[in-house]
Formats: sequence, C-alpha cells, structure tokens
Amino acid sequence: MEHDPVDHFPEAGDKDFQLALKELLAAYQPILEEELNRAKSPERLEAVALPTCEEELALANRIFERFTSEHVALSYLPAEAREALGPPERWRWCLLHLRCCLIFGWLVCRGPRTFRSWSYYLYQYWRRVRQVLGTPIGNPPTAEEHADFQTLIRALAAAYKPYLTNQLATVEFPAGIPDDVIAGKIDCFTDQEEACLIFERLFNTETARALLGTKAFEQHSKESFFAFCRCWCICALCLGCCLARARSVHDIRLCLIYYWRCLRNCFRPLVCELTAPTGCVQETEFDNVGIFRGVAISGTAAGGSCDHYTLQWRQNGIGAWKSSGIVYPGGTPQGSCGVIGGLLGYLKTFPLVAAGLVEIQLCVFSNQVEVSPCCTTRFFELKRNLVWIRGIEGINAAVPPDVFDPTAQLVDGTGTVRSFGTALRVFGSAWVGGCDDQDIKRYTLSYQQGFTTTTAGTWTQFWQVDYITPLQIDSDLNKVFERELTSLWTEMPFCHLVLLPSPHIQCDVVGDYLSAAYWDTRFPSGPFPVKFLDPPGTYPDPPVGTWNSTPLAIPNCQSGRYTLRLTVEDTAGGLTDDLQQVWFDNKDIHGRISQIGTIPSCATIGLSMFAVGGGDCTKPWPAPLMGIAFDELIEEGNFSQPSDNYGGYSLEIRKDGGGWHSLTIPGPGSPPWGGPFVSTSKIGDPGTRCANAVPSPGLVPPTTDGILAMIDMRRLDAICNTNPADADLVLQRAKGNQPGECCGFIVHLTVWDTSICPSLSGGRHQIDDYFPFCICNDLPSVGGA
Repeated sequence: MEHDPVDHFPEAGDKDFQLALKELLAAYQPILEEELNRAKSPERLEAVALPTCEEELALANRIFERFTSEHVALSYLPAEAREALGPPERWRWCLLHLRCCLIFGWLVCRGPRTFRSWSYYLYQYWRRVRQVLGTPIGNPPTAEEHADFQTLIRALAAAYKPYLTNQLATVEFPAGIPDDVIAGKIDCFTDQEEACLIFERLFNTETARALLGTKAFEQHSKESFFAFCRCWCICALCLGCCLARARSVHDIRLCLIYYWRCLRNCFRPLVCELTAPTGCVQETEFDNVGIFRGVAISGTAAGGSCDHYTLQWRQNGIGAWKSSGIVYPGGTPQGSCGVIGGLLGYLKTFPLVAAGLVEIQLCVFSNQVEVSPCCTTRFFELKRNLVWIRGIEGINAAVPPDVFDPTAQLVDGTGTVRSFGTALRVFGSAWVGGCDDQDIKRYTLSYQQGFTTTTAGTWTQFWQVDYITPLQIDSDLNKVFERELTSLWTEMPFCHLVLLPSPHIQCDVVGDYLSAAYWDTRFPSGPFPVKFLDPPGTYPDPPVGTWNSTPLAIPNCQSGRYTLRLTVEDTAGGLTDDLQQVWFDNKDIHGRISQIGTIPSCATIGLSMFAVGGGDCTKPWPAPLMGIAFDELIEEGNFSQPSDNYGGYSLEIRKDGGGWHSLTIPGPGSPPWGGPFVSTSKIGDPGTRCANAVPSPGLVPPTTDGILAMIDMRRLDAICNTNPADADLVLQRAKGNQPGECCGFIVHLTVWDTSICPSLSGGRHQIDDYFPFCICNDLPSVGGA
C-alpha cells in the first residue's frame, strides 16, 4: 500500500464507509480497553504470562470476527462486487475464506518476520482455510495434503525472494541512500507496500488449488466471481498487515481507506507491463528452474478479470512470435495472474535465441469473453555469455554441481577425481557478444596455487588469445565453444567456389583460424607442440599472435591444487570470469629392478640354484625379484585420491628371441601361472622426494628395495613347464652329451600412476626398467637320457 500525501479522502464521507469504520473500531475497542486497564495497574503485568501462538490466533479471531460478518462486508464492497456476488449463500464460503486472509495478513505483519516464521503462519492459514471450507487437514496430513503444503511453501519462497533480493542489493550498494534520505525520497512510509507485493506474488491461480484443495478448487473456481474472491483476499491480506502496524485510531482509518480503494481496484482494467529485460542483458544460468542460459522477464500481469498471461519472443522484431523456450514460474503452461512488478517468467536463450536484438511480448487475458487481451512488447539486446572451463583432456567438471561451480572437481566416468600433468589441452567456451560495441576482445587463462572460489589473490596468466582482425571477430566460427581454449591463431587461405568463367575452387582469401595447441605445465618446457587443423606443410604460414605460455609455479615440483581462471573481455571493457579447481601432478615416478634373489643384473646363473629337491616339479622354485615401484604423493601426508594417484606396476619376462610373458604378482603361483598380473601396492622406497615439496615430506627413509614378485623358476624349465604358450620361454635340460640350454633373459618392470598426461607414452606418468640376466639349465636330464 502506497502512502497518499493528500490529507482529505473523499471516500471517508461515504455512509457505507463510516459504517464499516465503526464496526472495525468496535472490534478493536474491547482489546484497547483491556490494554488500557493493564496500563492502569502495571503491578498486574508480571502475573500475565507471555501469549502463546494459539492465544495470538484467538486474539485475531476476536478482532476480525465482527468485521467480517455479511452485513459489514456488504457495506464496504463496491456495487460491481455486490452485483457479481449475488445472494449471500453463493459467496458465504468466500467470506469465510476472507476472514482467514485478514488474520494471516495481521499475524505476519505484527512484528519482524523471517521466511521461516512466514512459513509457520502460512501453515496455520492453510489449515484454517481448509477447516472453514469443510475439508479439514488430517493429523498427520495425507500425502496429497503434504504435497499441497509443499507447493505453498515453494510459492512463498518465490514470492519472498524478490523482497530479499531488493534488500540485499540496497545493502551491497548503499551509495545513493544518504542523498535519498536527505532529499526526502526515503521517509517513514518507504517500502510499506513490500508485504502486499509478497501477497500479490504468493496468491495466484496456481497456489489457489493447493490452498483450497483440489475438490474445493474444482467446485468454487467455476463461480463467475472466483477471480474477485481472490482479489478480495489479497486486499484483506494487505488490510490485516496494515492494521498490525497501526499505531493510532487515525492509522486504522487510513488502513480502511486503502482497503476500500483496493476492493474497487479489483474491477480495474487488465494491466500488462514489461519492465525487464531492457537494454543490453547478459544471459545467465538459472539453476533453480533448470535453465542453462537465459534471461528473466519481469513486469505486471493483473486486473480485475485477469485469467492468465502468456509470453512470446521473436528475433529483431521480425517474423512470427515464438513460445519455445519460455518458462513460467512453477513450471505451469501459462502465467498465473497477480504478478505486480515481479517475475513473469524466463526465456531460455541458448541455443534457441541468437545474440542481438530480441523482442518480448506479454499478453494478459481476461476470464470474460468480451474483454480483449492486454498486450505489450519490449526490445532488448541479448549479450551472449558462454564462458566456462569444461575440463581438461576429456575429463569434465562433475554434474552436479556443474561447470559454473568452481568447486566442481574434474572426474571421470566413475566419479573419480583425476589429476593432470605435462602438456595438455584445456577445454571450454569463451564466447561473448551481441550488444552494440560489446563483442569479444580477448580471453586469457590464468592459474593460482591452491583452491579458491573467488577472483581475489594473485593470478599468473599462462594463455592469451586476442581478437584483432575483422575476420577474427566477425566469424562465429572463431568463437570458442566447447573446444580447446588452448588454441592459437593460424593463417590459412579460405577456399570458395567460383562459378565464372568456369566452376572451380579458389583459395585466395587469407583468414585467421584457431588451431588446437597444448599448454606445457612443466619447467623447463619442451618444444611447444601445436596441432594444426590442416596437415603439416599444407600451408607454410606460421601461427600469428602466438602467446608464449607460462608453466606452473616451481614449488612442489609444479604439482598440487590449482585454480584455473578463464577471463573473457569484451570491446566495452566488460569482464566475465569462470573458475575451475584442478589437481596437477608433475612429480617423478620410480621403478627399478635391482636383483633376482642375490643375483645382480647381467650375471650368468644356473637354474639349479633355484630348484627345490634337485628339480622336483611338484613344488615351486621361488626366486624373489627385488626392486622399487613407487609414486610420490602430490601432497605429502595426503593419502586420499587424487593426491595418492598411484596406479600400480606389472612385470613380464622374455627369452632372447621370444615374446613377452606376464609374470604372476606376487607369485610364485603354479602352472599354468595365470594372474593377477598387476599390483597396486607400492614396493620399497626410492629414498628421494621432490626437492621443494610443499608441505615438506619430513625425514625421507634411505633407498630400500622390496619384493616385487616371487618368480617361479619352474616356468623356465622345459620339463616342469609343458604349457604350449610358454614354448619360447623354457630352457632344455642336458640330453646325452649335449649340455643344458643357456640363454639371455630380460625382466621388464612398468610402474605408472593415474595422472592424465597426453604428451607422454600411454597418456600417463610411466617408468620402465629392464633387468637382463643369463641363465643355463644345468639340471640333470630325466631318466639319465
């Protein structure tokens, strides 16, 4: 309700108004007299307990029961309402509902109320409405009733949020407040209408069903005066709120005047107004309604006979109106009436709407066939905002939360957080533009050590792409969308069809195109690996505008937690940022074979030194393979994934000239020596750590070997191992005068972690070690042959 600066109110002289005022004051009089008597005997106040919630409700009933009688109601209703309502037996249910509205408005405005306390009073209001309509709520509520109350709470949240948003905006940007107070633009009446706006947004056609219940709604919504009943309720809510704040009899009179006017406004013509979007509007995410990129549409859709409203759009003010991409509050197929200067809906912009000039149309429809819709339009410029870091090397931000939440970790298909190293590509989108003089100017990539969710702190830029030439800027093909952000400009001819004098392909227009490249995170970095879109040598022109990328910071061996920042700058100086937290791993991995048993590499040994029982094939012949398989933690002391991203190790052996054969780990196993062939255990210790580790590893143990596997040497003997798959691996025993077979062998150790390193062999940190030795089968032949 707005403050009326005029001291004289013409309606105050109306005899019906005076009757209503007398009844309202008479309802208040007993309460005021009780308070006056308490004031005369202050010593009795200590004996009075604080009122309970139930007593507060009872007090509201006492005040408003008399004022909401049929006789009094007919005194303040406008003539149009009396005609529409007809005999009292038709609208008695509406009057009972009205009393609940009046009480609810009074209760929520009696003092400072939070959203939680509003929810409590909404619950009480809902229960009372159902009770007066003859459909009381169960105890406990049924599943259907519970769903209805959830609908009401969601509607309350949507209605309450604009109030909180406005308050927050005022608090965050208070610069103009002092001047407005001094100039008299802010006074004691400022924002008194905020509660009424919440009521307007809360009680619409959608919430009516949840409030009344499906059966009652189906019954009463068929009444011709149903829309007026809703408007009457909103007026009563505002009256109750006004009376709760009244400090004098004069204030009570003013509240009734505004109530009187509100009821007459229920028969005002349809109202359709668009207030937003306007000017240059940047599309954004509305996660609460599942919109990836869109704009909010605000305004007013109201009127005494308002039934519903619709929203449509078209590009550049040309062509047919479209409804695709329109989302209404609550997900309804059309808008619910009663929106006063609030949210009307959303327009999903990407990929439906192109950047540039867009026209929005609002149409408000009446429930009376003879009343034409009220329609209005508004233009705005849509600024494309596709700015995010999707991920690295195909590993993307977890959903939920999604790319717009900087805490969303980069996970694989199993939900495991992954780490990255060496040279790699960063993927995402860097596309802005659409408003006049606000196209993309450049984008940069930067990093900061540690995880952060803000742009504060010191950032190190490691990549930059400038849009300089007209061909670079004008072509949407050069806007980065879901591809490599780590790209470079390349000059290449543009080929096109020429029809005359004879059809042929001509490549005579040189353009700049973004070609994928890799960012080397290490220092010193190796040759800058550029991946061109065309085969090497097709066009000799070098990349233009090449940015010399910067590796990661030196501490902790260029490993650890980092936050990447994508910044897109437009030609008007506007900046759009996106953050992504990433684990990097450039630390060494360690793998080494030191000996088999006590035999060092390159030694020549006899198989008999491992044989048990002189060559008993029924028992294993274990030979410990000693060495190290170790990966440093990204963060010393942090054994969780991905700080501990150790992958494992594997072993294989081959005889000179033969193929590789996997070794059983840990062994020794038994014929035919199957798996497991991979171990995820760390073996031994290399005795060294990253020289500038953060945090420090503390005391590092000396170099220590462990047992990588127990090799069953029976596998090398042709008598004990008759598996055809190992035919190229075994050694023959002596036969007659012919000595046993001697040959060179190699054991191959592979150790790896799970970091993603596309520039390395296998796409991961991996180390290989080879252990050569020569062995002779000096075991005696079987049967003396």
